[in-house]
Amino acid sequence: MGGDDRGHGNPARTLMTDPDVLRYEPTGQLMGSVLVIAGVPADVGTHVVIEDQVVVGRMTTGLQLRDGQTSRQHCSVLFDKDADRYVVRDLGSTNGTQLNGERLEGERSIEVGDKILLGQTLLKFTLVDETEALYLRRMERLAGTDPLTGLHAKHRFDSMLVEALRMCRADRKPLTTLMMDMDGLKAINDRHGHRMGAHTIAEVGLLLGRTLAGRGEACRFGGDEFCAYLPRTAVEDATQIAEEFRRAVQSANFEFEGVVVQATISIGVAESSDTVSNLDKLVAAADKALYRAKEKGRNCVSQYRPISSSLHR
Repeated sequence: MGGDDRGHGNPARTLMTDPDVLRYEPTGQLMGSVLVIAGVPADVGTHVVIEDQVVVGRMTTGLQLRDGQTSRQHCSVLFDKDADRYVVRDLGSTNGTQLNGERLEGERSIEVGDKILLGQTLLKFTLVDETEALYLRRMERLAGTDPLTGLHAKHRFDSMLVEALRMCRADRKPLTTLMMDMDGLKAINDRHGHRMGAHTIAEVGLLLGRTLAGRGEACRFGGDEFCAYLPRTAVEDATQIAEEFRRAVQSANFEFEGVVVQATISIGVAESSDTVSNLDKLVAAADKALYRAKEKGRNCVSQYRPISSSLHR
């Protein structure tokens, strides 16, 4: 793979990655990239530019996948400076890597349009310039993010939750879900208008993301409802985190166009175990706990405690 127009290694990149303002200055350089085009729904559309090397798998760096059939470090895609080419290399994965339908042994050169299969995930290799990298990054964000709150889009969150429960069960660790509903949003809408209500929902979503950062994932479930999960977290610890979030909402002043309002939130908490196999029942349990919080007077956290040790019994 030759050509003087290709910016390999560590090109002088000028892409600005502010989440609200993305700008670029064309350099004419092309960079290798891989795009997830099939697999776990939460991963589809994920894209990464290859500056030197990208490791693909279930670990938390590189191109992270939620595909349970992939290894933690499954394969790598890298630029071979000496040969001026991109290559893919299997990293001793359990289920192997395929390149264009053939099992990969050692490493192989890859060209534009090549397909890499690992587990149930299909990657496409291509070359992109700054404009295309910017476009793919924007599409990834638009496809996977709730535009009002900046939290995960529900369809992506649902897929993440399925995989998180599978991994926690495999590790024999608990997973806790939170169902949350804002109190009195209708009164805010009626008195100050729906723009104020939407702003309040957005700010509460921002608080939720900050509270869970590094500890769990969340989405806007619909309207003024939110859902979250905390992997490897028992119900008592999750309840403390829920209380932290509830207090943050209660003490916040939400200001929009000179108007300031306050809001509260009710939260239901339910824990799975390694024997729980029905995700719907787990979410329903958290929902029941939420209704109990509403019945107790709102602005509180309620736990769901099953009679048996497993929610599915």
